[in-house]
Amino acid sequence: MINYKKLKSQIHRQGIGRTTGYVFEATPKQIEESDWEIFSVQKDGSKRSFIKCLVTLIHMKGMDAWRKEFLL
Repeated sequence: MINYKKLKSQIHRQGIGRTTGYVFEATPKQIEESDWEIFSVQKDGSKRSFIKCLVTLIHMKGMDAWRKEFLL
C-alpha cells in the first residue's frame, strides 16, 4: 500500500497559464540516502495523471529506494 499522504506532500504545481503541470521534488536527504535513485520528476497535465505516473515508478522492479520510501 502506498503512503499517498507522504507522496502528495512533495508534489507541487508548476507553470503559469495554460501550460501547467506538477513536479515531485525529492528532498536532499532522500537523494543522499538512496544514492541518487530517488530523483525529482516533472510532468505536464493533471495531478491525477501525475500521481499515476509516480505510482507506476514506485511499483517498478528496479526502483527499490522508491518502494522503501513510499510503501507502508
